[in-house]
Amino acid sequence: MVVLMRKLCALLLCLFCSQLSAEWFSASGTAVIFDDNRQLARQQAARQALRDILLQADISLAALSVINTEPLGEELFSLTAGLPVLQIVVLEEDERDNRLSITLKADVWPQASLCPDRTLSKAVLLTSFNLAEGATQVAQSNTGLAAEVSRRFAATLQRANADFLLKQGASYSLPAADKLQSAAAAQQLQKIAQAAQAQFIVSGQLRNLSFGVLPGNLLSKKSWTRQFALDISVTDGISGALIQNNTYQTRTLWPVPLTTPIDSGSDQLWRSDYGLEVQRLLRDAVDDIAQTLACTPVKAQVVRIVPQGVAISAGSRQGVKIGDIFRLFYSDSFTDSWGNQYRQLTQDNIELEVTQVYPDHALTRALTQSNVLPVQVRDLVQIAGLKERKYAN
Repeated sequence: MVVLMRKLCALLLCLFCSQLSAEWFSASGTAVIFDDNRQLARQQAARQALRDILLQADISLAALSVINTEPLGEELFSLTAGLPVLQIVVLEEDERDNRLSITLKADVWPQASLCPDRTLSKAVLLTSFNLAEGATQVAQSNTGLAAEVSRRFAATLQRANADFLLKQGASYSLPAADKLQSAAAAQQLQKIAQAAQAQFIVSGQLRNLSFGVLPGNLLSKKSWTRQFALDISVTDGISGALIQNNTYQTRTLWPVPLTTPIDSGSDQLWRSDYGLEVQRLLRDAVDDIAQTLACTPVKAQVVRIVPQGVAISAGSRQGVKIGDIFRLFYSDSFTDSWGNQYRQLTQDNIELEVTQVYPDHALTRALTQSNVLPVQVRDLVQIAGLKERKYAN
């Protein structure tokens, strides 16, 4: 009986501490109402608001995948135990100019994790978006629109600190996903990722920006519509393998007549129905990448050999902390009879504990008796978790 009471008290204490650590966050979202479908617009606006709440709380956007955001009648979300979001309250809802806005307040537990172990931000290299071969093109500044979409996608990635660390590097432009799967392409991707110190490469291609027209009638003039189709690919920069390739597309009203020029970076475009829809798709793409990579162990390169340890290419900006444990992987390569080069990794039993952390790198010390580590620059390390261990003498 005494043991049972102690366990019960411990459980209540844990629940009490969890509630104490929870915080309230609020945010607003806006969605365009298409075909009088207010329920869909309400769900989209609420999802945007909840997404911003997760960003404020520095929680992985992958949490959106385990919160049911499908239409549930009057209910906006379905919450289950164990999620970082404990409660959601609708503060305000408004509809005007064919748009629906909603403001939410959520009780969030920032320390919650969707993965078994604490995860680090993934180092991602974003390449420049381009126009796919054969894409429907009209003379009106498609290149400028592609560049602006690429810039806004980068900003969306940059905001998701809990998921990604956007690596800055030279401007790369990659081919379509179906051309990324050759041995030659894999080698190119590995070299690009290695130079940028990135674990993953994200690339995009705009393949449809064509215009259409909605006929007018006695009460309204004709109006222009425009397509938007964007392919987003995620590649493993270590193996060169394609991880994910999704298409995001929509068609909605274009804000000006076809013959009227519009600046690709203007508020007139990005506050229009078309701009809002494109931004929603960009957020969806980032959320999908976050979900795909959510619990993937972070890998980093050995960039320098130091006494009794190594320096690695992951630091505080990725969430590395003193005491984190990394496991060493040896990097090797071989060439086949056709001249294609392949990289392979061999796991070693050597573990490295972080002793000093800087923004983009960390110093580690080996948890081994050996004074000489069988390691070289460009070998890899992988996060192995936190351990209560002391240095070897």
